[in-house]
Amino acid sequence: MDTHNAHADDAAPDREASPCEPAAHVTAPNATESPSETREDKASGAISGVGVDAGQIPVSCVILTKNEQVNMEAVLRTLSFSDDIVVLDSISTDDTVKIAKTHPNVRVVQRPFDTEYKQRNYGLHEIDYKYPWVYICDADERVPDDLRREIEQVVTNPTPECAAYRLRYKNIYLGKWIKYATSYPVWIIRLVQPKKVTYEKRTTNVHPIVDGKIGELKSHFTHYSFNNGLRHWFAKHNFYSDREAVEAVGVRQEGLPTFKQLTQKDPILRRRAIKNFSFFLKGRGLFRFLYSYVLRWGWLDGLAGFHYCAMISMYEYWIELKVKEDEAQWSNATMDLSQRMLKEDEA
Repeated sequence: MDTHNAHADDAAPDREASPCEPAAHVTAPNATESPSETREDKASGAISGVGVDAGQIPVSCVILTKNEQVNMEAVLRTLSFSDDIVVLDSISTDDTVKIAKTHPNVRVVQRPFDTEYKQRNYGLHEIDYKYPWVYICDADERVPDDLRREIEQVVTNPTPECAAYRLRYKNIYLGKWIKYATSYPVWIIRLVQPKKVTYEKRTTNVHPIVDGKIGELKSHFTHYSFNNGLRHWFAKHNFYSDREAVEAVGVRQEGLPTFKQLTQKDPILRRRAIKNFSFFLKGRGLFRFLYSYVLRWGWLDGLAGFHYCAMISMYEYWIELKVKEDEAQWSNATMDLSQRMLKEDEA
């Protein structure tokens, strides 16, 4: 999972935007106690008529993967509380699928990756899950015990009007939590009723649209975004910067966001408007470093914080350069110059 893009539109929400609170802890109902589901049960996502093994939680899980053999054993262990885990794999060429198939409660579904929103929507809408609630997990994420317990509280006694829950995450780099440099807290939707959630059509920074109210979990998941190494991180972000540069060119053609958009109450739309505004700024890379390292106190994260801020700033700089190349047609200018030089050499 991307440390920058994947969560970029999930800003810390206003309290009134998240009316659902996790339910009090109750014991998961036994299948023999509730032989059939009422219409209200189905609407609220309540669990009934489904057998759950002792020590496990009545929740399904889906993991999106692409060449994640480094992370597979660990992520499957951290989700061992579920007996219905789906690995949605983008045709991995390493041992990702082989490792997944060694676990008895894991199903593997393979689909070629085209866009993130299509892949995530496929995972929500085209796969039949055992339970009405699904926990969405990326291969480099882990679920601590406190989050597992909170998930159990929610799915065994759900709030009827809630269709999804969002939570915060802790980004780990060089063995420590990078708290300040990552603009913590950032909220992201992870526990959902899949038929009530759809990811919007965007090339980058995809965000789920929820048909219902969104609750908040107090616990965090842990994000090990550098488990595959720095080379993998840079290669992935080079790919992301290509897509974000295309989006930035389109935003710049539409014009600056309005003051109303920049100050709107919805935290996700407000953050997106601010991001769109940043596409008009010069020196985005430098601004991002100063913002993350100085204004957001990234220096308190020590050397790890400095490295992280530097890498994210380079990512923003790549986007800025690619936007300039597209708008100023640098590639065509370079090609024209090369052709003129060749003609001069031939003469």
